[in-house]
Amino acid sequence: MAILWGNSNHHMSIQMIAHISSWLQGNEPAFKLVFDHYYPRLYKYAVRYVKDETTAEDITMQVLARIWEKKHLVKEAETFENYLFTIARNQIIQSWKQQVEGWVSIEHIQDSPVATTQTDVLLTRELEDIYHKSLSALPEQRRRIFLLHRNDKLTYKQIAQQLDISPKTVENQVGVALKHLRAAMMNYLSSLLL
Repeated sequence: MAILWGNSNHHMSIQMIAHISSWLQGNEPAFKLVFDHYYPRLYKYAVRYVKDETTAEDITMQVLARIWEKKHLVKEAETFENYLFTIARNQIIQSWKQQVEGWVSIEHIQDSPVATTQTDVLLTRELEDIYHKSLSALPEQRRRIFLLHRNDKLTYKQIAQQLDISPKTVENQVGVALKHLRAAMMNYLSSLLL
């Protein structure tokens, strides 16, 4: 399910470039026109990747707030869109990192949010599939240690006693497993933006 970078098919109108230029030159009310123009596009862009309307709204508002705060970094009105969508892309990746962290966290099984839309369900299933494949790819001992910690809620010390290894080894194995799972899930999610 590769998705192309979302803003390349749009061309900025001369009128929008004028509004952005006006805002960059200090006409702060002009930002309302910029905001109204880009909010729906940013929202549509975000919801396509994060598959959640509330998260997409949050990202859209964060992007527009950030562009407001960082307007001094926009050198030319013509490059505004690239800057805006770069911020959006980074916010989406940040959101995915939080989602992945939720997946691999110890609390995931009991506290995982229920997917509410068809796209939520699809992405959740895809992430679940990646998670299980990545988990299966772990060496047997590392997988066992990780599952004892994650699923059975055993402490490092309890696992160490059960397997007759040191707590430091348990900690290292859980850390390596988490790193592997995070990387696999982020690689998958990042491939959606290529």
